[in-house]
Amino acid sequence: MNTLTQENKKEVTEKVSDKENHQSARVYSPNVDVLETEEDLLFRVEMPGVDQSSVEISIEKDQLILEGKFLPPPEARGQVRLAEYREGNYFRKFSIGKAIHSDKAIAKMKNGILELTIPKMEPKKTKIEIQK
Repeated sequence: MNTLTQENKKEVTEKVSDKENHQSARVYSPNVDVLETEEDLLFRVEMPGVDQSSVEISIEKDQLILEGKFLPPPEARGQVRLAEYREGNYFRKFSIGKAIHSDKAIAKMKNGILELTIPKMEPKKTKIEIQK
């Protein structure tokens, strides 16, 4: 299901670079759990430090794109001796198929975890009569 590739990372880095006057930004691949029930798909995405206003979720054709921007808080006390959290972007891309209700998707963000629920469509059943 995961279609994240080096090309995807390059595409995002270039997109971010264009937006920020050709400054390259890091691109992180967040950890994701995907659960499927009969009714829906549930994505749990780790994006520590990302504010919900910095998250973008889009569905184009059969692709789910998850993006988030992380800006570390400015340090008001002392001199930084070690900084492992750096400014950057989270990016993941998934092929999810077309049998979903994207307009009924629900996204919630709490404690750096994005939960996205996308209802699935019931498969259309058609009975075809055999002509005599």
